[in-house]
Amino acid sequence: MKRILFLAVVLGVLSYVADTADAHGGSFRGPNGGVPPGLREPSDPEPPPPPPSDPGDPGGPTTPSGPAPAPETPPDTGHETPSGDPQPGPIGPTAGPTKKSTTKSLTFESWRFWWGYNSDDILNLKSHIYSARTSSSSPIFFSSKKDEENRRNATRPTEHAVMRTIIPALVATINRPDDHEDVHGGALVALGKIGTAKYIPMFEDSIWNRFKNDKGQAVKFGGQATESAVLALGLLPNVDDATRDQIRRICLAVIEDNKLRTRERAWAAVCLGLQRDATSVRPLVDLLKKSYSDDNIPAGILAGLGLIGNCPETQGIRADLEDALKTGNLFGRDAGSDRIRSFIGYALMKIGDPAALPTLLSVLDSRKHGRIVKRTAAIAIGPLGAAEADPKKRDDAVAGLLKYLNNSGGDASGENFAIIALSQIGTEKALAHLVDLAENGQYGQRPFAALGVATRVFYNDRDAAEGKAEKMDSGLRKKIVDKLAKCSDKFKDADTKAAFMLSRGLVRDNAATEELVTLASSNGDPTLRGFCCVALGLMGDASESVKDALKIALAERKSPDLRRDAATGLGLLRDADVVKDLLEMLKGAQSFAVQGQLITAIGTIGDHTAIAPLVAILDDTSQNTATRAMAAVGLGMIGELRELSPLARISQNYNYRASVPDLDELLFIL
Repeated sequence: MKRILFLAVVLGVLSYVADTADAHGGSFRGPNGGVPPGLREPSDPEPPPPPPSDPGDPGGPTTPSGPAPAPETPPDTGHETPSGDPQPGPIGPTAGPTKKSTTKSLTFESWRFWWGYNSDDILNLKSHIYSARTSSSSPIFFSSKKDEENRRNATRPTEHAVMRTIIPALVATINRPDDHEDVHGGALVALGKIGTAKYIPMFEDSIWNRFKNDKGQAVKFGGQATESAVLALGLLPNVDDATRDQIRRICLAVIEDNKLRTRERAWAAVCLGLQRDATSVRPLVDLLKKSYSDDNIPAGILAGLGLIGNCPETQGIRADLEDALKTGNLFGRDAGSDRIRSFIGYALMKIGDPAALPTLLSVLDSRKHGRIVKRTAAIAIGPLGAAEADPKKRDDAVAGLLKYLNNSGGDASGENFAIIALSQIGTEKALAHLVDLAENGQYGQRPFAALGVATRVFYNDRDAAEGKAEKMDSGLRKKIVDKLAKCSDKFKDADTKAAFMLSRGLVRDNAATEELVTLASSNGDPTLRGFCCVALGLMGDASESVKDALKIALAERKSPDLRRDAATGLGLLRDADVVKDLLEMLKGAQSFAVQGQLITAIGTIGDHTAIAPLVAILDDTSQNTATRAMAAVGLGMIGELRELSPLARISQNYNYRASVPDLDELLFIL
């Protein structure tokens, strides 16, 4: 598949790799620089190729010249603490001059991969901006008198703007017979986010490449557009039963059509999960009993089943899934690879019944299962253990994870996933262990332990504010905050310090503000500066000194990642005025790499003032194809009624070391 290479902005995913974006609008969810082939396991997904070496190069879309080198099995390392006081140099084309460093090469054990896949719900940028100011009197958007009063201070687009400006611009693009497949694809995904059942026939005809525009002209779509049309069905909001029936009929037909690519077929299964279509459970199980040429479609079906969630229909297959995880017998056929067993564990986790905990704990304790299966089991034990009402069973889950931490056979990723799972369960014993691990654990474990306890505090604070949970014990909370402060001062290398400073932002440690401001506005490591920008946003202190520091970082031209993170921080502070700055930057941007970055930032913040400029870019066929595709994506992001995209449900608690190519592509979409 042709890809648009640009330094994509994904607000909610920090320090991503190689920011290879496709026409859907997205980026690799990993740290800048990726993982060298020699440090990847054969089962690991290959990262996309790097972006253009010169961010200022205005050249057009680039197609990778060849496949990436085959991955090699890495040595069983990842626990050593670097000697001395290392200062890791950033990796990748935006890093600036290379400095000698004693830090090991970046691996999949990096905490930044985990953050990239799991931060969407934490950042949830639109909720921060719209919590103070709203804009529409439409019941689609808001319902209270206060909302009505706030319209004049609006940042959110009105229903009128979506229906009368954004949707017509997207439809006109899809109807253009000679447009590029990348632009068609971006417009179809965007229309799926904000459209209605009215557009289902358009999506259906697009999938099988039989679409005719409003003039009766055939519009031939490439693969980017046909797969985008499938995804659009899963993204449609406000679906009623009749619409869900239509979507089910189309998606099941797509999965069964072996003339289509595995991409469309796997995505169709996931879309049924995104729509939480319980009626599709039995048909999906029947399709799972068939044989396929590779893992893409079975993985998509299992992901779809899990995303449907806990309902009588999924409860009816839960025992079968548990048996398949233990024995490899998946509804009467051999599950095949460990990768598919891993997706069985993912499905059990997403279904969300803690009754599956004993099975997952037995996987951790078994020699019959491979590393990637155990990693998924460790991940799944976290949310399922948190949902378990019986304190004894929660304690058993904690004990199983602690045992695995000491007996993983040196699997650093599995141990790191177990650390996060312990924080999600959050018993006193689990948190005490993590507080100690944050300071005294192995080099790669410290950031995970810090982020684990910090996100536990973050979610508890949020739930308590909404009346969904009791406040955390003040003594325990203070102990966590003090430990994070101590470690952020103790560990000096940029990567580790970035994790601790981000953690201090998550717990809203006001004592960190001055240091965060200093670091964010400094000339230091751009990765550290970027995470300090996000931490300042999470702190919620919108004082002028904080905003000034973020605006200094926003003006940074050498590091697109830093500019993105600064925009994230300003957005988290509800400073929608940052869109004005971004639009000004967009006017002067010469390369599609920078244009794509800015458009995605603007789209994620969602300010209505960006609609007209983005429509103008989309309609201007003299513009670079990549830029126009991203303009379509940005319009979809602005017009999306939901504060958090349903795609975030897929990446949350995802084992990114056991993925398949078709779902990797889906996970990169904004």
